[in-house]
Amino acid sequence: MNLIDEIKKLNFQSDDFIIVGSGPMVIRGLKELNDIDIIVSRELFDECKKDDRWKQIPWTYPDHLGQIYLESEPFELYLDVNCGDFNPTFGELMSRSDLIEGIHFASIEDVLRFKKSYNRPKHEKDIEIIEEYLLNHSSSDISDII
Repeated sequence: MNLIDEIKKLNFQSDDFIIVGSGPMVIRGLKELNDIDIIVSRELFDECKKDDRWKQIPWTYPDHLGQIYLESEPFELYLDVNCGDFNPTFGELMSRSDLIEGIHFASIEDVLRFKKSYNRPKHEKDIEIIEEYLLNHSSSDISDII
């Protein structure tokens, strides 16, 4: 499955969504594609919610109880990726995103912040991979992230 091709099939307007989760790692060849997590604008979320192709899934996280996210394999649509102490807005994520082939991907630095904020064992390997990537590909000071 090609990440770019799958995303383009959605036919979303580019400024209404940002690829998050492992997508920014996949596009850089750092990880294999499993699913595609997307943060969308409120308008796009509400539009997709009316579409039968998107299944409404209730959140089980205590801070999201009573809310839903949307799923249509291999995609999951969210309004935010807030976790722990890192809670950027859609606009903040968009302003730091990387535009690759017309698609906004969360910056790899933001992905690192998310994975560290989640503080789950399943993210430890991704954190190591991203930190190594940043050490080899970034000219900026990343000490505030690492």
